[in-house]
Amino acid sequence: MGLLLLLQACPTNPASIQKKTSEKNSDSLSKLPKTQSSAPRIKRRWSDVHTHLSPYTIETFVKVMDDNAIARAVNMSGGATSERRSQTLQATQGVEDRIFHFMNVDWRGVDETDFGEKAAAQLREAVMEQGFSGLKISKALGLGVKLKDGSLLKIDDRRLDPLWKEAGKLGVIVAIHTSDPKAFFEEITKDNERYAELSIAPSWSFYGDAFPSREALLNARNRVIERHPQTTFMALHFANNPEDLDAVAGWLRTYPNLIVDVAARLAEIGRHDPAAVKKVFEEFQDRILFATDIQVGVQPYQGNLYLRVTLGSVSKTPPKIEDIIPFYQKHAAFFETDKADLVHPIPIQGEWNIHGIGLGEKIQEKVYLQNGEKYIFAPSLARRIAVHVAGKANTTP
Repeated sequence: MGLLLLLQACPTNPASIQKKTSEKNSDSLSKLPKTQSSAPRIKRRWSDVHTHLSPYTIETFVKVMDDNAIARAVNMSGGATSERRSQTLQATQGVEDRIFHFMNVDWRGVDETDFGEKAAAQLREAVMEQGFSGLKISKALGLGVKLKDGSLLKIDDRRLDPLWKEAGKLGVIVAIHTSDPKAFFEEITKDNERYAELSIAPSWSFYGDAFPSREALLNARNRVIERHPQTTFMALHFANNPEDLDAVAGWLRTYPNLIVDVAARLAEIGRHDPAAVKKVFEEFQDRILFATDIQVGVQPYQGNLYLRVTLGSVSKTPPKIEDIIPFYQKHAAFFETDKADLVHPIPIQGEWNIHGIGLGEKIQEKVYLQNGEKYIFAPSLARRIAVHVAGKANTTP
């Protein structure tokens, strides 16, 4: 536990923390360690559209954003219940223009015949009443959510159609994590190239007959994308198939409503011929978004909460807050230089180096910033203004 940082005197109720924060009182959030204020000034400006944050750590992450020139961020862990979403929103009061939230699905009651309609209604409430910016679907869909008969809920199950359709009506992104790396579907042996990672997180293994094949999962996701052309799907982790660059490019050509992020997949993307990778980024420069999958959360231990940083995956040695700056710098080196033998941002994902792709400044700007604004941030801000104006009009005598 020595590498985890104590969140001193932290009450167990996030709402109580937010009340103290709003009253400008000193509280445990202010005692969280910050990144170094002496960090060198960064020329680039970018947004990270795939992060996971706790209501307890927002102030810390805002400092992370400042030190790394991050304009805006998407928190993919906004909450599956109205209560948790309210806590999340309370935590970001005052920084709503920088940290945006995607809601999660509460899978309880999935066997009910009207589950899809209820989930769609919850999405509408989260977006129109709570100000959420999108919907995050975890890999539990297809790999973990079970029906009463014990079978796994399929990604393309028709009962979910109302949810996908509602997202399209609302104009919000569906960020969907489907399947996982190819190695996670292979036996955990020392010959598995992700053996070190799976040894620490064996629950990430989906090897065996208890799980659908990786191909079946990706095909089911693609059927959903095809079935709902009015809904924009952001297939996370480079469509969770960075091992096959041609397949991802083919999907982007086939489905105009598909966009992708690069979160936690540079180790795989950077293994390909850099010229081929650069060509894909040039062709789809308007549909690829920068992201890291960084997590800044808390871990309970003996009545206290400790800061926990995760840089894209598990690690043998828990990262410290000061490790975040070089984490982002490694991402920048991949996109901004054509250097060979770069150390990729998440070493446990493979004992190999990667090759930079040296994107031009205009494409960098799109991937880093403009695409996030176009697909997520600008629509969300516009929607908030529209809801506010409509609310005022309805209350005018």
